[in-house]
Amino acid sequence: MTPSSPRAATRASTQAATRAPHHAQYDEALRRGILDEATRRLRDAAPETLGLRPLAASQGTSTTAIYTMFGGKSGLLAAVAHEADRQLAAALRESLRHDSVEGDMRSLCRAYRRWALENQGLYGLVVGEPARSPRAGIAGAGDGRGGDSTVDALWREPLLEVVDAAVDEGVFRSADVHETATTIWASLHGVVSLELSVWRSSPSAEQYFETQLAAILRSWAAGSAGGSAGFGAYAGATGTDGVAR
Repeated sequence: MTPSSPRAATRASTQAATRAPHHAQYDEALRRGILDEATRRLRDAAPETLGLRPLAASQGTSTTAIYTMFGGKSGLLAAVAHEADRQLAAALRESLRHDSVEGDMRSLCRAYRRWALENQGLYGLVVGEPARSPRAGIAGAGDGRGGDSTVDALWREPLLEVVDAAVDEGVFRSADVHETATTIWASLHGVVSLELSVWRSSPSAEQYFETQLAAILRSWAAGSAGGSAGFGAYAGATGTDGVAR
């Protein structure tokens, strides 16, 4: 066999390098770009609609990059779920004015609804069946987000803090903070899910939400008369459309 010339070997090496993926090029900027674009595409779409090939092409790369950095589609969805969780948590915190615990509770619940309506696809990823990555080190894998998807979710923290303050200040009746927050969330999720799936185009959707919100606050208010001054005043200050004035 005739040995290859140095020039031929160099040319072959260059061609192979051109064909082979350069993992060193899969930097944080590319990862961030893929994640941001996937999050944007899933804002109002279901996870199954996300195509990896067009997503990779939009970032000037191939699907190999997605498999290398995220472990495939499941890993990417786990990362998007984590990002959506962070965004929802930020929206809830931004809604708090800290003027009163009653005001904060109402603002937080309304911010939860508003974010869900504006991010229907991401909302499903955050509160639905948890997206899990098959690889360690990917958001959603081995980070406490498996099993009960609400246990360590970031968005739960503002809700827990406001409920804790309400119980501590005697606005809510004395009860386990985690159980109270979970029950409140269950009611919010129920009415928001109905709006997303059934009442989205109904002019009465906001009224239904506000009526449910008033019922939630009255049900947890301290005292046997059915509410504290704050929540009692709120319930009495709603108009015929159920929206607080």
